[in-house]
Amino acid sequence: MFKQITNLNGSELYLIASLWIFLVFFIIVGIMLFRMNKEHISYMKELPFQEDDINKSESSDSL
Repeated sequence: MFKQITNLNGSELYLIASLWIFLVFFIIVGIMLFRMNKEHISYMKELPFQEDDINKSESSDSL
């Protein structure tokens, strides 16, 4: 298998390089997701609802 990788033409080299870039990118994203602060995730998850609640309270205050 590795002998085939060492005997690559120019275009095949780009395919292998793009595969490695793809894999490394998603592995890094996965690691970042697992290491992310859980409080920040909860805050961001509730943010759209909090913003909607603020808009409703402002509109009811103006009446």
